[in-house]
Amino acid sequence: MTGSWRRGRDWLAFQCPRPDDSAVVRFAARLCRVVSRLIRFATFVAFPTTVHWRRHHVMAISKILRARLLTLAVMVACVVMVLSGCATSTAATGGAIKTDKGVTGKTINLGILTPLTGPVADPIGKPLTSGIEVFFKGINDAGGIDGYKINLIEKDTQYSPQLQVQAYNEIHDQVLMIAESLGTPTTFAIKDLAGADQMLVSAATLSSALAREKYLILIGTPYRLQVENAFDYIVNKLGIAAPKTGIIYQDDEYGQDGLTGYKESITAYHLNDVAQVSFAATAKDYSAQVLQLKRAGAKYVFMTTTPTATATIIGTAHALGYDPQWILQSPAYSPLLLATPVAPLLQHEAWLVTQGAAWGDTSKPGMADLIRDQTKYAPAQKPDGFFEFGYTEAKLTYTILKKAIDNKDLTRAGMVKAFESLKTVDLGGLLPTVTYGGTGATGNDRVPSRDNTIYAIDATQPLTIKDLSGDFTGTAAAASQF
Repeated sequence: MTGSWRRGRDWLAFQCPRPDDSAVVRFAARLCRVVSRLIRFATFVAFPTTVHWRRHHVMAISKILRARLLTLAVMVACVVMVLSGCATSTAATGGAIKTDKGVTGKTINLGILTPLTGPVADPIGKPLTSGIEVFFKGINDAGGIDGYKINLIEKDTQYSPQLQVQAYNEIHDQVLMIAESLGTPTTFAIKDLAGADQMLVSAATLSSALAREKYLILIGTPYRLQVENAFDYIVNKLGIAAPKTGIIYQDDEYGQDGLTGYKESITAYHLNDVAQVSFAATAKDYSAQVLQLKRAGAKYVFMTTTPTATATIIGTAHALGYDPQWILQSPAYSPLLLATPVAPLLQHEAWLVTQGAAWGDTSKPGMADLIRDQTKYAPAQKPDGFFEFGYTEAKLTYTILKKAIDNKDLTRAGMVKAFESLKTVDLGGLLPTVTYGGTGATGNDRVPSRDNTIYAIDATQPLTIKDLSGDFTGTAAAASQF
């Protein structure tokens, strides 16, 4: 019996190691003893010969059956444990942290889905991802999150919804959450998959529609409200009544959010709308759209674009003799554009709608941390708003992870519970404090912030932008319903 006991015990330890194995083995032994007694009784009844024969054979039969039975009992006990959560590293004794997918020992795997090649990579994808990497390098070198180290599993999506889905499917069983999903159309492509997996996704997008999704985490003011704040600045702060306006937008979910904000602004601020023109995300030539805006006579043109398209559109317009006041959605600008021929045009006729701490303003504790980590881990990194966004996004992810660990529940369900319990998060001044509505929140309660700042493009400033308005929330953005 000893050999069978040892084989059963070792099989259990191999299949399902855990701190309380001894309790399971004791349970299996008790089960074995009970059934053994039943077997002995049944054998005496079944063989009505001499007492000596019965005792000799019953003991032999019992010994064999008990050995086989114990091995079976231990296996059954392990199966029960697996079904009740043994594979999640949940211990019955105090102090253990529940885990499921994405946690191995003291390592937490997080997914990164971002464009590392293609036209969006250099201006947005690479610096934003670098911000996340730098933040967690600092955390890991300081001992991790209560001893847990962070491992980032990165996939290049090229800003393609199809590649985003492919990348998600490759890693979704390996990670606890997606710590970056960059892009509006790409994040839309995986939101239902993440919902089916009940996995949090930190989205590097400010889509209003995605703010309503239970498993999506946004950080910052949605695109739709950025547009409304821009026109509040023109009408209420600059005092321009019924301005002649237009919008040029990428024809996908990102562009549609900007268009929604523009249409709400027409009503809220009595804009004189003269043109609404769209372009495909893969477009290279924008001459037709620019001519439409020029012929309509739009004086203020909002751009829901990405940096490469921004530069081409503004350059094309100037070549065609059209130089309105351009107003850029937050993803429409990158400091890299100041190395292009349109740099003078940007500095004279473009505003940017965004938010965040000024680079190097170490009076903000979050910025002091950013500068320290950037200097140590990415010394070649120049001031960049997308790097700052990624670092801030990682700070929020850290906050969720820390809460889940404090709750002793690093399962995906535990992460959702931790996120929903945060409600208000201080980001150290990198962004204004963000708010989330708590458990079961929907609509308005899931909008993290509604404020913005209007900036001029200014190459003399650290982030190449200069504050024109101060941080504010316009009347339309404050009242907008989600």
